[in-house]
Amino acid sequence: MFTHLKLQSHMAKKNKKNSKINQRIKDFFDGDPFDVGVERVSSETLSDLFNTLGIYDIDHSKEMLLKAIRMIWSEADSGFRSDILNFFARDNKIYKSSRPKEQHLEREDKIDSLIDELDATLEEAAYLRDAFKDIRSKKITIEKMESKLKHIRFEIKRARLQKALDGIFDTNNSLEFNASLHYILYAQSFHKIMTLSTKTYSDEYIQNSDDEEIIREIEEDKERIVEAKQKEVNLFIKNLPQEHLYLSQKDITTALRASPPKYKTSYPPLKESLLQSVIEKELNLVSLELHKEELLVRVSESFLPPYSDIEHNYILELHIELDSLLRDIWQSKELDFSQTIKDASAHQEEDFLNSLKSLIQECREYASLLHLSQEELHKRVYKDLLERLDGSLNLNPKVARKTLKAFIGSTHDEIVKMQRQALLAQTIRDFKNLFAMARGMRRKLTLHIGPTNSGKTYTAMKKLEVADTGYYLAPLRLLALEGYEGLKSDGISASLITGEEQILDPEATHISSTIEMLNFDVDVDVCVIDEVQMIGDRDRGWAWANAIIGAPAKEVIMTGSSNSKAAIIALAEYLGEELEIIEFERKNPLTLLETPTHPKDVQSSTAIIAFSRRDVLRLKQEFSNTFSVSVVYGNLSPEVRREEARRFRSKETQILIATDAIAMGMNLPIKTILFSKATKFDGVNDRNLVASEIQQISGRAGRYGLNEEGFVGALNIEALNIVSKNFYKKAKEITIPFNVMANLEHIKLVSHILEENSLSEILKFFVKNMEFNGPFRAYNLDDMLEAAFIVDAYNLDIATKYHLSCAPLTLKSPYIIAAFESYILALEKKIPVTYTPPQLNRSYATTAQELLIAEDMVKEISLYLWLSYRFEEYFLDAQLARKTRGILNRYIEESLQQTHFVQNCRICSATLPKNSKYNICQACFKKNYTRKSYRGKRRG
Repeated sequence: MFTHLKLQSHMAKKNKKNSKINQRIKDFFDGDPFDVGVERVSSETLSDLFNTLGIYDIDHSKEMLLKAIRMIWSEADSGFRSDILNFFARDNKIYKSSRPKEQHLEREDKIDSLIDELDATLEEAAYLRDAFKDIRSKKITIEKMESKLKHIRFEIKRARLQKALDGIFDTNNSLEFNASLHYILYAQSFHKIMTLSTKTYSDEYIQNSDDEEIIREIEEDKERIVEAKQKEVNLFIKNLPQEHLYLSQKDITTALRASPPKYKTSYPPLKESLLQSVIEKELNLVSLELHKEELLVRVSESFLPPYSDIEHNYILELHIELDSLLRDIWQSKELDFSQTIKDASAHQEEDFLNSLKSLIQECREYASLLHLSQEELHKRVYKDLLERLDGSLNLNPKVARKTLKAFIGSTHDEIVKMQRQALLAQTIRDFKNLFAMARGMRRKLTLHIGPTNSGKTYTAMKKLEVADTGYYLAPLRLLALEGYEGLKSDGISASLITGEEQILDPEATHISSTIEMLNFDVDVDVCVIDEVQMIGDRDRGWAWANAIIGAPAKEVIMTGSSNSKAAIIALAEYLGEELEIIEFERKNPLTLLETPTHPKDVQSSTAIIAFSRRDVLRLKQEFSNTFSVSVVYGNLSPEVRREEARRFRSKETQILIATDAIAMGMNLPIKTILFSKATKFDGVNDRNLVASEIQQISGRAGRYGLNEEGFVGALNIEALNIVSKNFYKKAKEITIPFNVMANLEHIKLVSHILEENSLSEILKFFVKNMEFNGPFRAYNLDDMLEAAFIVDAYNLDIATKYHLSCAPLTLKSPYIIAAFESYILALEKKIPVTYTPPQLNRSYATTAQELLIAEDMVKEISLYLWLSYRFEEYFLDAQLARKTRGILNRYIEESLQQTHFVQNCRICSATLPKNSKYNICQACFKKNYTRKSYRGKRRG
């Protein structure tokens, strides 16, 4: 309504301005309007007018110019019309008409002449002159004057009647008048003036009836109305409750005395302060505003937004109809606002939820790359929104826009990072293209497959020896050392590169290396990758996959078991490279023993297989009563393993007790392999050995040139049953996808693109977000991630963090982890890292625990030496560490040659009985068992 009135006002002003321009333009056309007078303007002047108006593209014929200028004048706003007026005002030329002009009387004379024709009094004549003083002369007619005179006479009569009746007629001709009403209550008596109204009287009745008649009828009406109102007041007072719920006698008396003469409500109004005192008893009132017909009440409410566990407090506005509220208060009724609050809050919350839904959708569309859950998305929006609401639920467009802007600002960096991740994932999706040098070569792949003792690795190594340049990639440091020594013994210049040892020959044409140390930027003629079936290994398989894909060699020769065939074919097809497969047969027969071998029946040249360090040491003590024994297990250093193997090979010891560490590449004079058990813990579960594991270990018996035939059996029927079941079974094929892992260059690429210096975040990105086109998946780098979490706590560059996370760590050894963290701290502070040799109390260990400590000390040295090759300027005691490693290895060797180890209880350190199967004493077992039983009873 307000907008409509403003528009009407604007149009009125615009029309008034146009009217003035229309009048002024006539001055230049001899009183004629523009459309008529413009015909007398020449074509040249009209053309000049259009140029002045900035209109050039027009036909300059007189007919077209007139048509166009008339159209512009009729349709243009006052601005264009002003420009046209100013053009003619500039020349100040009058374009006179040739037609004779009609003679008009002046306006005042015309008004007076018309008034003379009417029967009007002097007062009426004055009103008429005032009414027509601004009307154009030609629009003033006798009919209009007669109509106006009739209206003037009606208004004069109304004014006369109002004076006589002591009241005022409203627009409906109902007379409003003041009456004195008598109030008697609570022993008080007073009169109160109130404004009352009569019935409605028609214009015709007032206009045509006699004054006395009208006055008599209206006076009678007034008396009836006053009498009825007095009865109403008396009844109202009579019905007031004796004990009022909300109003005291003083409140009632004051309200009636103070009530205005005229009010729209059915019941007397109450002051705002009095209403507030009544309302706040019923509601959690914040504020109150009294208006003519309603009471605006603000109360405190709470609302639990979706996906939130924190209630939002807000102000709820209640629009309460004043008339019904006053009725209930005066009648002393119980006030119940519950439904009002329920309806208002439901409406408010519904509006909020609808607006929130739209806002959430906009935020979701913007942040779609983040894949936020509903809960997380709402949580982020609320972070800014609830503060902006400022104690309300009014999620208006302005608040929504500001919240969306804040959300965009807070998520921008995350989204940019996700966009970079998506671009990076797309860039490196084809994993083979990350190895640029290998892809730039015309490579040939050759696969030597067959059982153990078939000559497949021997043949590959012979081809490596005759190549001009070559690489031998071994699964173990011990085998890399043997490969290096084999090359050197044949007169070939070679270097050895392992994680903790590098023997570099500047003239070397060949490199023997552990597979993880392959340099993808050194091209050679032949690269031999040994034990290729390891590509299926859960923890280290990535190293074989990376090497096969990226080894920069003209010919890549892979050696392994037959179950790797399908996997290598799939890999060659992905690479699009030539693959030759050469299959080998075992040279010596291998016989499975049909019955278990009793420990008393074990013969020399036998290897007994166990699957834990504890079992190896226990079996050593058991068989040391009968045989001289060598032991090999994974926790021993390569030097000790090599020395133990040498002792067995040279017949200094009669039998070998080992874990499956002997399964790869160790050529030993083993005649018989006996499994002490056929189960192992694989890092996740205890499980039975599978066919490939049994065949790989069994193949170490009866080596060609050392024994004519090999035998395989077990020390017990349980183990023999598992071995027998899998001995002739075809090994499970290695299947795709293959694990692959990022190297340092890949890590640097991810770090640069994502602007990320946290190695753990980069590794998680590589594992979780990389999808490859080929038969690959990102290796689950659990151990590397655990190391990355450690190094991320220090201020180091990404390359240093990567090298540290690849270090040979035993994460379960607190001793190793403590040493590792001290090395990282030194690198962060850029200070030298010294090595302090341990003090040994005797020449060998007397307990298994002392032996374990010595083994950890050797691992610490391995870690120190590994780091010294990468951070040579900080790890200065490499020579001392190597010397100490020799001392510790001899200490361990001496320990292993002892007949028995004293076993101690891991809880109380008490000495355990000889050959105890348990690592706690009987007393600790009973104590522990009793405690567990007691706890179980309490749970029950």
